[in-house]
Amino acid sequence: MNARRLPDFLLTLRFEMRRAFGVPGLLGAMALAAAAMTWSAIPTVDSQTRGLQDSARQARAAKARHPDDAGRGAAEVNSLGKLPALFSTFAESGNDIAVIFAQARESHLALGSAQYQTVTEPGATFTHYQVLFPVKDQYGTIRRFVASVLNSVPNAALQEIHVERPAVDGNVLEARIRFDLIYRTDRP
Repeated sequence: MNARRLPDFLLTLRFEMRRAFGVPGLLGAMALAAAAMTWSAIPTVDSQTRGLQDSARQARAAKARHPDDAGRGAAEVNSLGKLPALFSTFAESGNDIAVIFAQARESHLALGSAQYQTVTEPGATFTHYQVLFPVKDQYGTIRRFVASVLNSVPNAALQEIHVERPAVDGNVLEARIRFDLIYRTDRP
């Protein structure tokens, strides 16, 4: 049988099967075929499950044999103590604001008058510099601006974004975007 006659043969076979068994018979045959495929896949799934269980048992046994992993937890706590030193001080906040404005220019986004607020809790290790920007532009531009700020200022966190569409048929959105810039305090 050549490749040109195969589709004709399959079409003829389908019509003959439909005439002989009807639609319910074909659906039943398909259900039986699906059940047979599932039944044949069970040993493979079972062997994979046993392999995963064996590797989990080995991992638990290895963990029980090496109790020195508890010392690693203390080292992780020590490294957390070094975390504040990784942040810049509040004196460098002007550079971060300049980067945010540069990202707005690159995104072709006009920023409105921003509101700035410094929040430092007594005895805290970090100072939060909250910056609220009102913007008006299309969704894609606003989204690109937020993503570029978060990618270029490592100590920035997006705290709030509030978006409104003033006109139903318009594509210009009004948004308020609040970033939280985190700095370490100057005191030891």
